[in-house]
Amino acid sequence: MSPPCQPYTRTGLQQASCDPRSKSFLYLLNILDKMKNSPTYIFVENVKGFETSDSRDMLVQQLEKSGYYFQEYLLNPNTTLGIPNSRLRYYMLARRHDPFVDQGRVLETLALDRTMVGFPPLIQDYLELDADFQSYRVPDKILLKMGPVFDIVKPSSDHSCCFTKGYFHYAQGTGSILQLNEEANTQSVFDEIEQAKQTGNVDRQVELYHLLRLRYFTPREVANLMGFPVEFGFPETTSIKQRYRTLGNSINVALVAQLMRLLVAS
Repeated sequence: MSPPCQPYTRTGLQQASCDPRSKSFLYLLNILDKMKNSPTYIFVENVKGFETSDSRDMLVQQLEKSGYYFQEYLLNPNTTLGIPNSRLRYYMLARRHDPFVDQGRVLETLALDRTMVGFPPLIQDYLELDADFQSYRVPDKILLKMGPVFDIVKPSSDHSCCFTKGYFHYAQGTGSILQLNEEANTQSVFDEIEQAKQTGNVDRQVELYHLLRLRYFTPREVANLMGFPVEFGFPETTSIKQRYRTLGNSINVALVAQLMRLLVAS
């Protein structure tokens, strides 16, 4: 289960169970002990913040009432698997058999199946070599307005920010921007941009931004960083915006795969 995150996100009102968008989740909790054939396994995912909400407390109470064992985690694929992307999320595993050793604690580490883990540590290993720069370059208007707030990474970087459904549409806090010019010193260029801004030289600002060769990550690259297999693809009828929105609402597949193996293990 992945309930709507808006009642729990740090940028929202954090109304938790009082938010109308949590009603469907609370309904499922209410009927759990009334089901004739209740599920053997339950998997819950949400944003950081859910673990301190009253919805989480209600979930725990209902699981205990219904005879489930459970384990909670706060995990980031960057620190857990070495994937160069940050996506800190709350996870809960629940099952009817086999107690968890650390039930009652929210763990921030995960015992990995080392035979299944092996992810490249650098951004460059997740990029499309034939990505069209012109299709994904950041427009000059956005560069001039929002450039200073970008989280900029290079192919040689070992990290990137969490991609949200607003990526490619909103600039701030929606995901990292890729700088293709590895040789350019980002901070030095931005210092020059600031000087050009102080003198009102717009052409010089644009020239300097172009030097960095900034572009958005493609949907395929975002999917790669989120652990989707190479066989994954979108229907050709989906727009670029739809693809980014879908990925922004998704999970890190590689990390969830590890958790699912742990959930069903005896």
